[in-house]
Amino acid sequence: MFHFLFGSSLIAATVAIQAACMSAGLNVFRRLEETSPAFLSKRPTTITVIWVIYLMMPIMIDVCLWAVFYSVIEALPSFEDAMYFSTVTFTTVGYGDIVLAKEWRQVATFEAVNGWIIFGWATALMMAVIQRLYFRSGT
Repeated sequence: MFHFLFGSSLIAATVAIQAACMSAGLNVFRRLEETSPAFLSKRPTTITVIWVIYLMMPIMIDVCLWAVFYSVIEALPSFEDAMYFSTVTFTTVGYGDIVLAKEWRQVATFEAVNGWIIFGWATALMMAVIQRLYFRSGT
């Protein structure tokens, strides 16, 4: 139960980070649609690249949050190992060259599920923006 609480808490924190960042980004995009539609229609590739990079920033924060957790509980020997482990777990690459101690392994599955959810959500928003940029009615 202890591990479930840790994993669930970290998922909740990362979802909150993603929601705040995605909401802020979408608000900027909506304002640009209202005030500068010509700018968006003339530079869809540039806007797409900026949007993708912007969506990666909260993902990096999420990975760091998990790495800090692993460091605080001393599940890995160094913060560098914790960052590497967190990155390969969050992205669900899971090389397996670094693993958590047996008592913490279940928590890593929460991070993998967390990454899967966040990347799916970010992909959906990327596609929503791409559709608005490239498939505008009347252009």
